[in-house]
Amino acid sequence: MLWRAEEKGGVMIIIEGVTDKGGKFRPSAWAEMLIEGVGLAHFGSDHKIHYLPMIEPATINGNAAIIMDEALEQLRPEAYKEILHFAKENHLMIHYEIGTLAERRAAQKTAKQADSRRSS
Repeated sequence: MLWRAEEKGGVMIIIEGVTDKGGKFRPSAWAEMLIEGVGLAHFGSDHKIHYLPMIEPATINGNAAIIMDEALEQLRPEAYKEILHFAKENHLMIHYEIGTLAERRAAQKTAKQADSRRSS
């Protein structure tokens, strides 16, 4: 593991589609393609792509990104290594945040609910 924080509930690894020289990484769908390519997504019966709960594509500051829980290393070590290898080989920005993807989703849902109550 790169950076442990089990006592705090976990660590998210955030890979942004920005190179270490500040350039936007292309193609714009790289995050979805990489997650699907390492087998961490599948098409559901609803004909939509479903990602494992510990990883998701995102948009950060207008750039494609991947957010994944560090715990993914234990569940799918080869996919975890491949994603980090890809990020390092392409000089993408990688940083870490305390927490888990599930906690992040819950916080976003709570914020959306609060926003909708304020605008009502």
